[in-house]
Amino acid sequence: MMAVGNVLFALDDERDIKIWDLDTMELVDTLSFPVGFTPTVMLHPDTYLNKVLVGSERGALQLWNIRKMKCIYEFKGWGSAVTALEQSPAVDVVSIGLADGRLMVHHLQLDERVLDFKQDQQSGITSMSFRTDTGASTTPLVVSGSRSGDIAVWNLQTKRLESVIAGAHDGAVVSLQFLANEPLLLSSGTDNSIKMWIFDHLNGGTARLLKSREGHRAPPTRIRYYGNNTLATMADGADGTCCQILSAGQDRAFRVFHTAREQQSRELSQGPVLKKARSLNVRVEDLKLPPIVQFASMETRARDWANVITCHENEIAAYVWRFEHRAIGKKVLRQFDPTNRVPSGSAEDLRRKKTQAISVAISSCGNYAFVGSLGGSIFRYNMQSGEKRGSYPVAATPKEKIIRSLVLPGTDLSALQDDEADKTAADVHNGPVSAVAVDALNETLVSAGIDGKLKFWGFKKHELRYEIDVGSPISQMELHRDSNLLCVACDDQVLRLYDVTTHKLVRRFAGHSHRVTDMTFSSDARWLFSSSADASLRVWDIPTGKCVDWMRFQKPVTGLAVSPTGEFLATTHVSHVGIFLWANRSFFTEVFLDSEPTEPILMDMPVSLNEVDNSDQLGFGTERNPQLSVSSVVEQRPESVKVEGEESSEPLDTSLITLSTAPRAFWQSLFNLELIKKRNKPIEPPKAPEQAPFFLQTARKDDVHPTFVPVAPEAKKETEKDEKDEKDLAMDGWGVGDDDEAWGDDDGEEPEDEVATPSSRIVKTEGMVTTRCKLATLLAKAVQEEEDEDHTVSRFNEVAKYMQSLSASAVDVEMSTLCMGDFDEEGMKLLSWFLDFLREEMQTRRDFQVLQAYLNRFLKLHEELLVADPALLAQVDELGAVQQQQWQHLQKLLHNNLCLVQYLSKIQM
Repeated sequence: MMAVGNVLFALDDERDIKIWDLDTMELVDTLSFPVGFTPTVMLHPDTYLNKVLVGSERGALQLWNIRKMKCIYEFKGWGSAVTALEQSPAVDVVSIGLADGRLMVHHLQLDERVLDFKQDQQSGITSMSFRTDTGASTTPLVVSGSRSGDIAVWNLQTKRLESVIAGAHDGAVVSLQFLANEPLLLSSGTDNSIKMWIFDHLNGGTARLLKSREGHRAPPTRIRYYGNNTLATMADGADGTCCQILSAGQDRAFRVFHTAREQQSRELSQGPVLKKARSLNVRVEDLKLPPIVQFASMETRARDWANVITCHENEIAAYVWRFEHRAIGKKVLRQFDPTNRVPSGSAEDLRRKKTQAISVAISSCGNYAFVGSLGGSIFRYNMQSGEKRGSYPVAATPKEKIIRSLVLPGTDLSALQDDEADKTAADVHNGPVSAVAVDALNETLVSAGIDGKLKFWGFKKHELRYEIDVGSPISQMELHRDSNLLCVACDDQVLRLYDVTTHKLVRRFAGHSHRVTDMTFSSDARWLFSSSADASLRVWDIPTGKCVDWMRFQKPVTGLAVSPTGEFLATTHVSHVGIFLWANRSFFTEVFLDSEPTEPILMDMPVSLNEVDNSDQLGFGTERNPQLSVSSVVEQRPESVKVEGEESSEPLDTSLITLSTAPRAFWQSLFNLELIKKRNKPIEPPKAPEQAPFFLQTARKDDVHPTFVPVAPEAKKETEKDEKDEKDLAMDGWGVGDDDEAWGDDDGEEPEDEVATPSSRIVKTEGMVTTRCKLATLLAKAVQEEEDEDHTVSRFNEVAKYMQSLSASAVDVEMSTLCMGDFDEEGMKLLSWFLDFLREEMQTRRDFQVLQAYLNRFLKLHEELLVADPALLAQVDELGAVQQQQWQHLQKLLHNNLCLVQYLSKIQM
């Protein structure tokens, strides 16, 4: 794709170029090419008006006039596919990158080759860029990217290779771009990274890495929020650590992403793998650990030692990481010494393979790590030293020194070990341990296995306390430590919720049609989020045991994570390398749910977030993407979901008083408007407008009466050539006109007559109808209807809806403009109608607290007028009686409830 001004060019697989108008978002035209010419790249040469240069698969190039949709010149090419085109700082000169690794600097006007370079034939050129800063005058450079990930720097003056940035990207270089008038080069590649290189070396042709933004090269499989899970961080709700997400991907990378500050996102180091890869001439991925299967973290002792543990595919040992250093730790958790070699296939070799790490967990104190094994046992390690601290059950860890000291001479040692193993066989899982977890007090260790057993172990004595046969293989387990609620996902697509203390089944959630891929609790343990391989995500309300939300994505969800503050939900998806962030609407406004959803909501994937720097605060940044607003995160929702402030809730019964669903800040602000205005008063006085210049241009019609020169209207075009040029320049970004005669192209068109429409510089107010305010109009319309005798329906429904749609300050303005004083006869009628509005709305018993705020503000604004007018004062007395009647009804209900509570609980009120 290529954008030129307000026109977008898109090259498709059908050998066509679609031309779109970005203003109207409509297809303007389609450029089709003859048979034998397959376009690959395109470029708009500078100063070439309405021209596009198109490269082909066979190496030929064509110059097209987009306005007339015809080819005006064809370049023969060099026998290799054109893969890149780039405009040079010189007019008429472009660089052409070929698939065989050649870089040609060509003069379009003369159709002559200026320079040519040659790089590796197996790594064709994918992108190019010219240096344009002041250093280009002494060292003119052009850089080229290749499919191998290298960036070559060519010197245009010496006509030779200046330097090579080897391994700039782990994959093909997609784009290269020098910043205008800066020695900075931006590069992006297929490795999901963008890097900034600076040319600050003395020779001017060597670059070094300045900044970079990188993500996963392959889709992430597991994510969890890190931080804000200790008392020290929970005390401050604005702690930035709660914005960090740990992510494990299929690219063997372990990364941390910061949702607020992208500068803090990085990959956790696995040691000097880059240096080793360069010395061994292998890829960096080949030296990294296998992809992570599970990981766990705890920040309690993060400043003292490693606080993250991971287990990997087909890797026997578990590894610890120190998050504070963003690097892997020195300790490796395994049950044997790897230096002691054993024969492959022997009994000892099989025993070692059964200790392969399948699942991991860390205690809440941060001192112990737990590793679930392939053989069904759980091993405990010390996080600081990496030493073994027993197993669950105890006999899963052989104690050879103690056994040998107790065995008499001639006793068979293997037989004794077999007897000990037989005693433990009933306690271990009959298969891999899929998940382990520890409660908050380090009293109970919970393990789940593929055998469908849920086992509860004593933390200190390592004994099996309780066992639950779930009846289906357990694939995942999640523990909420604060509430001691444990959720297990089984192969029957059912989620089961257990209480760790009582070992009882608390809830059972069924609804997924495929395998559960991930699940997580909200911070308050009220909601449970679960995703399935059928691309659905469900939100379960634990107290009611119902599904409160049901969403379906374009790709299945592979990972879930809820922020510690409950503000956001992070998801990862199949075939997507990014992490998607969703806003929790219930965090920003109250959401009322009255029924379970019957069908899923189809969700569109959000776009990438644009970083905003400090310049945006000064007004120099771009506008914020409207899709990133909280209110637009979920456009569709089931009818059962009602959001606060959208509409007034209907009362369940006419005898009940119903409160408004408007935000509390809306009606509370009406009581404190004077205080808010005083607080928002500017500290500095407003600045006076700049004075006009002392000398103004004047014209003298005579020597006595000078007059100021009026603003002259735009002069009309004089010649046909001026009209043609003006039309050509109307398309922004196309540059100035080129020499069409040199190409044999006459791009002129017939001029159109333009009729100048005179415009007045004075605002005309003739025939303008003035209105007091919209509230007055709605009140006048409502009083024409008849009043309901049963007081169940108010005539002022439209007035109520309009009032609730306004902000507190807007409501104050509307009420203030109803009447200007006792001389305003029409305004006095409006005051009477507004009192009728308050009375009838109170009789319906809806929006009770909001009406009190309206009444309070209304009496403050028009107190003197209401007291001075007997008719209005009588209406106020009538309104007071209705209000007292409704309040007594509510007060009676409150007293009855308080009396019952006091009697049943025996609490002194």
